[in-house]
Amino acid sequence: MRSLKQQQGMTAIGWLLVLTLIIVISLLIIKILPIYMNTFKITSALNSLKTDQLAQGKSATELKKMLLNRFDIDMLQVVTADEITVTRGDHVYNVRVEHQFKEEMLTNLYIVLVVDEAVDIPIQQ
Repeated sequence: MRSLKQQQGMTAIGWLLVLTLIIVISLLIIKILPIYMNTFKITSALNSLKTDQLAQGKSATELKKMLLNRFDIDMLQVVTADEITVTRGDHVYNVRVEHQFKEEMLTNLYIVLVVDEAVDIPIQQ
């Protein structure tokens, strides 16, 4: 058994393991951060549509166009018009965005994030 004075620092294998762990975590962060930012843009666009007074008197197609315009302003081109549904309920329009983000990590390993956000917008009569 070695004395404490002879055991100094980490070995080369220890450093390789630490560096590998740092690289893997950094890769995950680099791949996941843009997806998270786009999810935040979708949520904030829906919430701003909900609080917009002009949206309360609009039809379903106009609400969809307003939301797509907000996505264009936020430079969010990944959500298409087909992923936005506007349904009429009792005194409200339900605006829902369903989108699936898919990011490739390795050749056959993917990160998938499903966004399903909805807001209710009152119908003025």
